[in-house]
Formats: sequence, structure tokens, C-alpha cells
Amino acid sequence: MLHTISSANRLVIKPLIISKQDAVLFWQNGVIMATQNNPLLDYIFQQTDHCYILDNDIKARGLSSSIDPRLKIITMQQVVKLTTYYFPQINWE
Repeated sequence: MLHTISSANRLVIKPLIISKQDAVLFWQNGVIMATQNNPLLDYIFQQTDHCYILDNDIKARGLSSSIDPRLKIITMQQVVKLTTYYFPQINWE
């Protein structure tokens, strides 16, 4: 399953349903959740190692220097590949 996080609202994210084989993508305003020293992000990494973040959304919000280094920064083209590999998808917004 692909979990896409597009909101900075921590209350809408349910990390307990993320499993080891799932992937998580932070994009749109969700990239704000992907900053260093975020306890929720730490918990998500305990659930899965497959965590990605969209490069253009990082740049658009000026967050390049504060993004957690454990995240894999990817392009929109790579996002499309993720959607073909991980199915179904759930959006946390």
C-alpha cells in the first residue's frame, strides 16, 4: 500500500495501519511533517523504511535544509513509478 501524506495536520495520520512492506510519500503540505526531530516521523520510520518525499514540494516551501535525511527525495516521475508498484493507495489529508 502507498500512503500519501498531503497535510501538515498530525491528527489525520494513523501510523498504526502502516505496515513494513508499505511505502509513505510526503508531498504537498505533507512535506512539513517530514522535518528533522519530528516524533510522528520517527514512529512512521519504525513502521516502514520505505519513506519518500517530493523534491518540488520541499523547494516550494523552502524546507531543503530541515528535511529528515532518512527520507528518499524523489521527482514526480519517480512518484508515478511508486504508484504502479504500491497498490492500493490511501491519502492522508
